[in-house]
Amino acid sequence: MIGIIGALDEEIALIYEHIKKYEITEKAQFRFYTGKINEKKITAVKCGVGKVNVALCAQILVDIFNCEKIIFGGVAGSLLPGLKQGDVVVSSHAVQFDVDLTAFGRRRGEIADRDRLIEADPAMVSAVLEVFDDMFEGKPEIPNLMVGTIVSGDKFVSDPKTIKWLQREFSAACTEMEGGALAYTCQANKIPYVIVRVISDSGGNEAVNEFELFLSKSSELLSRLITLSVKQF
Repeated sequence: MIGIIGALDEEIALIYEHIKKYEITEKAQFRFYTGKINEKKITAVKCGVGKVNVALCAQILVDIFNCEKIIFGGVAGSLLPGLKQGDVVVSSHAVQFDVDLTAFGRRRGEIADRDRLIEADPAMVSAVLEVFDDMFEGKPEIPNLMVGTIVSGDKFVSDPKTIKWLQREFSAACTEMEGGALAYTCQANKIPYVIVRVISDSGGNEAVNEFELFLSKSSELLSRLITLSVKQF
């Protein structure tokens, strides 16, 4: 069983449309859709915004639905000048940037007995990259694709000072609000994961407006990438 998670209605609704003969299970006020996509057994869920929500959903996917892999899809804010709206970031690693135990001599994002940067599954990453290449082969306009570190915190990042710090502290490609907690939960359960993010905004002062305007368009690309990648997992 493969778990699919999105944070927002727009990010997960198009994926629901691909599920054949699904059943709905309600647990902890979340709705889990179980069925098949491209002949693969999947369970998909909208987790809502934030690290606690995604950790809850990921643990339920493991405990109740016996998911052996999890893919998360959503939008994110760019942290690099070369990444613009519509570009794609696939996680090499994920980290929770708002974890701060520096008073105890630890680096930002570091939790005792856990990796600071949690690696995504290389095979799942490769599968997403192959799907991306097939999707855009021969097309005149191709989004940029980057494999890199994704930073997560319970904060919508829109100020230049934080952007600069995230770039320098974590060598990060994009910022969002769920992936680091997903990675932590998957590592604790010893199951592979990958995060796919479409850049929705520059992460700067206009981030909120850019995010809202681009959300529906980015969700179309996400649904195609995820549903086709599931077939390769």
